[in-house]
Amino acid sequence: MKKQLLLVAGLALLTSACANLCETDCGATPCKKGEVVYTATPALFGFDSAKLSSADEAALKDAAARLNADVNADKTVTANGYASMEGPASYNVDLSRRRAQAVKGYLVEKGVAAKRISVKGNGATDQFGPAYKDNRRVEVVVD
Repeated sequence: MKKQLLLVAGLALLTSACANLCETDCGATPCKKGEVVYTATPALFGFDSAKLSSADEAALKDAAARLNADVNADKTVTANGYASMEGPASYNVDLSRRRAQAVKGYLVEKGVAAKRISVKGNGATDQFGPAYKDNRRVEVVVD
């Protein structure tokens, strides 16, 4: 049990050190127009949900660090939300917009200027995979 706790503590310390290093000098490459800087696979969101999980937040933290890097400070992005085909089309458009807004909110919390992020709800268009859960996602794309 002590070895497991030490391993977890060591991993947490290493993760924190890497995150701090990235915040000051992450060596980010310039983002290119049309580049997807974040997408979640598999499902980002649960059924009928616009709530981010802690795993999703960890992945988004990396995207925020890249967007906050000096080489990308002038770039704008669009958070494109999607939904599975379950439910009425109008509801799915609203749900996908709320999902995109949740991603924007998190990126703003991590220092990305709100004016640099637009949101779009695409509903059940552009299905990503055969499973419903594969389509409950948000992609952050450089404008």
